[in-house]
Amino acid sequence: MELQSPWTNSEKKAPAIFGFTLDSRRPRSSRRAAWLVPDRVRTPAPHQAITPDTRMSKRRGQEHEHQHRYHRDGAGKRSRREKHLYLVLDDWKKGFTIHKIDADSFDSDSDSGFDDDDTVAAAGHHLPGHLAVRLESPGPDVGMSFTSMGSKIFIVTDQRYRQTPSLIYDTETTGLAFGPRVPAELQCGFNTVIAAGGTLYAFSPPHFNKQNSYQVMSWAPSSSDDRTQYPSEEGWSWKSLPAPPPPFDRYEIITSYVVHPDRRTIFMTTSGWDSPGLQKSTYSFDTKDCVWRWYAWVLPFRGQGYYDSELDAWVGLHKDGYICSCRVAYDSGSATPIKLGLIELDWQTVEEKMFRKDRDRHLRASLTYMGRSKFCLVETVMREGANMDYYEDECVLHMTMFGLKYNHRGELRTTNHRSTRSYLVPKYKDFTAPVAFWM
Repeated sequence: MELQSPWTNSEKKAPAIFGFTLDSRRPRSSRRAAWLVPDRVRTPAPHQAITPDTRMSKRRGQEHEHQHRYHRDGAGKRSRREKHLYLVLDDWKKGFTIHKIDADSFDSDSDSGFDDDDTVAAAGHHLPGHLAVRLESPGPDVGMSFTSMGSKIFIVTDQRYRQTPSLIYDTETTGLAFGPRVPAELQCGFNTVIAAGGTLYAFSPPHFNKQNSYQVMSWAPSSSDDRTQYPSEEGWSWKSLPAPPPPFDRYEIITSYVVHPDRRTIFMTTSGWDSPGLQKSTYSFDTKDCVWRWYAWVLPFRGQGYYDSELDAWVGLHKDGYICSCRVAYDSGSATPIKLGLIELDWQTVEEKMFRKDRDRHLRASLTYMGRSKFCLVETVMREGANMDYYEDECVLHMTMFGLKYNHRGELRTTNHRSTRSYLVPKYKDFTAPVAFWM
């Protein structure tokens, strides 16, 4: 593994926001499925100069180009590197590991529908692919935060102390670079980091009765102090947005979020920190104009949602273990607080539950978008009869890859090709959820 300089200038050639290009190309989309429900939430927002249909047409053209870029040429060579799943686990006693997994390893003879965890363990399944990187924690009880953008995985080694830097793992070069330290405003922790427009937006709950913190990290020229000595250098850096602070109160936390197809607006639904199951408010933030707005509806999923152009919908993981989709909202919201529940988004779930049958043994789960209506669900459960207070060698990891589509009645369904693999893995931190990145 190559350790790169924290001030590498390798991205200079890419014309983009803050000097870094986020590869937004997606696979080719097909005909939009029709929804069989009233079109209730479709009023264009004031800042949107084009219609949804115009935007869809433009995206399809971009996705068509992307599809050809990744086809094999006449000699059988790949014009671009294949994408892989990068799975983050706390399966190492000293820290975390990132595993690189080939999606093609999930074939039709996998253990789809398999629900006997002890039999899975006896089968001796091992994680496919190879170990990409191993990260040692600064301390025995210290967690790490992981997020991704483009081809890079951003790792905060210890967000409680400014002395520890962040790390940036480049999946294309396999290089590991030092990133900027976590700003003081985020030292109490941040539960949500969202990538939009080539920038990472981090939200933090209030610290010592202060307001919520809203910091962004982007590729930009170095700070004024560094510019005196290195005037032409660029790098990743944190800064506060010159905008009003998030309108959350002291006790609100973000429980679900998604980026609009316009790729500049972030939607988020909040709950009270002492009652995460009770939704409180929905907001949007326009990253271009730095404007907050309120909405009368809630996002139906938990955690991160994803926009899929083939379904023309947001897709996420419902709290009960079902995959749900909801129609993209185009209403302009309100510039002042508005009562929640006045409007409901059109949403539905698949028929089958994606979590394992025994809900009591469920630990954590996350959903990853793989493009073209394809997803990967990662779930950890306790082995049957295992000690619930001792996780080491007592957990089973289930990885399920599946596709989504609408049937002729407009109902959301999983495709026929659904593959699941299960692995016995150690788990050393009960507060960490497994997460996978597709890049």
